[in-house]
Formats: sequence, structure tokens, C-alpha cells
Amino acid sequence: MIDSKIKTFTNLKDLGSFLKENRELQNIEIEDASKLLLIKKEILAKFEKGDINIEQESYLKGFLNSYIKFLKLEDLCKLRFTETKKVSKLEKSNLQLESSELKKNKYSSIVILLSLIAISCVYLLWNKKTYLNLYLIGSHLN
Repeated sequence: MIDSKIKTFTNLKDLGSFLKENRELQNIEIEDASKLLLIKKEILAKFEKGDINIEQESYLKGFLNSYIKFLKLEDLCKLRFTETKKVSKLEKSNLQLESSELKKNKYSSIVILLSLIAISCVYLLWNKKTYLNLYLIGSHLN
């Protein structure tokens, strides 16, 4: 029987053993879970061992959430992992997140779109006048 008490996990090892224990209690083979979730068996096994870095690849967080929902444990598992962010030892850098040139071109796609619309309208109006004039010239000749 699955314990219905809400558990808060601060590391993947504890969460993994909880997931494995509950999968086995539900008599679900890891191969079957893998086939139904379309997640490689090796990834699910790494989740259960706590031997995977979900911060490294963002899709792994989605896989982990899918696995937790598959086991119907989403209401019982609260994840509180501390994110470790690496800070560069460089004090000064020449890198810029957004250059001033990019800021100038921020609205260039809108300007191009509006220009195309304006050109199309001018063409349609000119084309209408041209056909109207040809019609009038043709009607005078008859």
C-alpha cells in the first residue's frame, strides 16, 4: 500500500528510492513503464537510482514529472532541490547579452510587414485604376 503522506524531497537519491519502491508496490515493471511513457528504460533506472543530473538537461525534468504522474504520486511528492549555479571567476568580460545594434533592429520585422502591406495596397489601387481606364477606353472605341 502506498503511503499517502506528502513527502518533500531535497535530493534525487531519496526521490529515486521512493519512486522505485512505489513502482514495485504497484507491480509495474520498469520495462512496461518505459514503453508506456516512451522514455528509455535507462533514464527511468537512473531516476530511481538518483544518478542523473536533471539540471543539466531541461527535458529530464519533464521526463521526471511524467514518471511521477505515471506512478500517480504527483500529490505525494514535493520537490525542493537547491539549484547550484556556476559563477564564472572572470570579473570583467567583453560579452554583452544584447548589443545596441540589436536594440535598433528590434522592430525591423514589423516595419517590413507594414511596408509590404502598404506596397500591396498601392499596387491594388493602381491596378484598379489601370483596368478602369482600359475599360473606359474600350467602351469609347465601340
